[in-house]
Amino acid sequence: MYSFNPDRRRFLKVGGVVAGSSLMIGFSWGCSNNQGGEQEQDVFSPNAWLRISPDESVTVIVAESEMGQGPYTLMPMMVAEELEVEWSQIQVERASVDPVYGYQMTGGSSSIRKGWKTLRQAGAIAREILVRAAAKKMGVAYDECLAEAGRVKHIGSGKFFTYGQLTEAAEKIGMPEQVFLKELKEFRIIGTSVPRKDTPAKINGEAKFGIDTRLPGQLYATTVHCPVFGGRAVSFDSSDIEKSSNVLDVFRIKQGIAIVGKDTWSVFSAARKLRVDWSEEINSKQSTESIIDQTRKVDGHAEKEPFQKGDVDLVFGGGKNIVSQQYLQPFQAHVPMEPMNCTVWFREDGRLDVWVPTQSPSAAYEEARSLTQSKIERGLKKIKNMVTSDYDDSIAINTTLLGGGFGRRLKQDYVSEAVQIAEHYSRPVQLVWSREEDVQHDYYHPLTIHEMKAVLDSNGLPVSWEHIIKGAGVSNWGAKHAYGIKSQRIRVFDTGEVIPKGPWRSVAPHYNVFAVEHFIDELALRGGHDPLEMRLRLLTKSPRLQNVLELVADRVGWQGGIRGAYRYGVAATSSFGSHVAQIVELEKTSESGYRVNRVVCAIDCGIVINPDIVKQQMEGSIIFGLSAATKSKITIKHGRVEQSNYHDYPILRMDEVPEIEVIIVKNEEEPGGIGEPGVPPVAPALANALMADTGQAVRELPVSL
Repeated sequence: MYSFNPDRRRFLKVGGVVAGSSLMIGFSWGCSNNQGGEQEQDVFSPNAWLRISPDESVTVIVAESEMGQGPYTLMPMMVAEELEVEWSQIQVERASVDPVYGYQMTGGSSSIRKGWKTLRQAGAIAREILVRAAAKKMGVAYDECLAEAGRVKHIGSGKFFTYGQLTEAAEKIGMPEQVFLKELKEFRIIGTSVPRKDTPAKINGEAKFGIDTRLPGQLYATTVHCPVFGGRAVSFDSSDIEKSSNVLDVFRIKQGIAIVGKDTWSVFSAARKLRVDWSEEINSKQSTESIIDQTRKVDGHAEKEPFQKGDVDLVFGGGKNIVSQQYLQPFQAHVPMEPMNCTVWFREDGRLDVWVPTQSPSAAYEEARSLTQSKIERGLKKIKNMVTSDYDDSIAINTTLLGGGFGRRLKQDYVSEAVQIAEHYSRPVQLVWSREEDVQHDYYHPLTIHEMKAVLDSNGLPVSWEHIIKGAGVSNWGAKHAYGIKSQRIRVFDTGEVIPKGPWRSVAPHYNVFAVEHFIDELALRGGHDPLEMRLRLLTKSPRLQNVLELVADRVGWQGGIRGAYRYGVAATSSFGSHVAQIVELEKTSESGYRVNRVVCAIDCGIVINPDIVKQQMEGSIIFGLSAATKSKITIKHGRVEQSNYHDYPILRMDEVPEIEVIIVKNEEEPGGIGEPGVPPVAPALANALMADTGQAVRELPVSL
């Protein structure tokens, strides 16, 4: 074991919250976590993350949004490990937006990385207090007691108290001066595939997603947005709609037209009949072609995030063995299975309740507060909160399960719309977007153009490298690779076009790693090298990345890019604190047709919390990445999105999913992310397999197989 020294003053503060994390550095001592009621009698709440009841249940408060990535299991595992309880005792409760939990935003594959020390310390502090309480109650020395399996035992006599029996006594024990954390070799829960806490409810139908919210007297709404980005409604004709007894209201909100009725089907049907005169001129001439042309010409714009090492111009000035190529990646949508929805209730007592599947409860709270704080009366409690704190607890954000997020639910536009609609009523109103509105009014993965240039030496190895990234809201994240190339330069140019952009699963590494990893294969082909061997040769200072490459190569028995009817492509990258390599096995089914037969993935994410969840996230990432690489593309015509649903924005179907093998590296490094690092290598590995067969690079995604 190793120790840390809790500082009571530090543990009373909230701080150190980083983007993508909902965890704070310290804990709120004695914080009540009971959502919507009085604190249960004799409950032991040693900090904001943990509650132990006399019935032996242990409730872990989770401040991450559950959208399939497993925080309702992973976060409690870290608490339970140090607390010394059985996994069956653990219950999970979603945190409120009380500032004690910090700014809540689930993204960037950062939940485990930020919670690794915090949640283990939460469990360890509670364990230490319980041991001291038991020792005092038994009248024995503290070091004669041992915590195990949800109880504290006196080693000499065998006498014990359960944690539930110690709750009252534990409340009287102060903050310990020194607390011990376990060594890796002592772990019993971390590193095992304990069952997910959210699975049973999702199987038996008890799980409640945002769209499942049902409240007394609930109304239903949908919104119609201008099909052209930046447009607005000049006027609308709802005469055909008003003939329906199930449609109650049609009115404007900031983003478009709201339709409110007695059920979702009625308001969806009404939306199709609504006649709106839109002002579209401002962006109606935008098209995919015009945006691509604008992006290609963006060099004169201000450069972002300049990066350079070595004298790139000097090497390029030699003019020998220069390789120049260009890649284009399209706009892409998120299309989570659960469309955007939010339920809002302005109660008669001045409270505002929101039920929403959001990746950022804190952002949802801020959006609701900004729209309503000057419009609703919250009474003396509101005034008190305004004087003593910036937090208004008369606004309650109830974060539901999310039917997919992928970054889309970091945006709160649908929350804004729901609040604007519901403030017209004293009854709860549920807003649900149609799939068409979801596809055509997303915050999209940006269209990007990558201009690549390198110089090969006499041995066919790159000695100078330039990567120019062009697009709206683009970044060099993921373009800074680990290959040992002496001179490198990355340039970023932002077009600033009007198509809404937002974070998309794996964010910038998705588009930048494709360009880096496909260009590496092009250079290997030009220089006469095996692409795997060249990577290993250039990664001498990145042993963890080398290792995952060797693991996938060994698993497929790498012998180059072609073996019988199969074509092989490899790619690797380090992102989100983890290292991932993948090999795509492509089966040639006809002269020009292919099928992805198998994907082998190796991940080094440091200390593994739950191997099953790591495997699940790699499988999900690969399926997500293959959909983007082979099927999904958003195009613009006359300032509007041409696609509208899964029929023209397809994703991978079950019968198209390849065999996926996941190799998990076990080591003692700090934990890395798992939700996103599996996405970036998929597309370049696929493109590299195609190039192994055809000798031609993939210049634009998606590629048809």
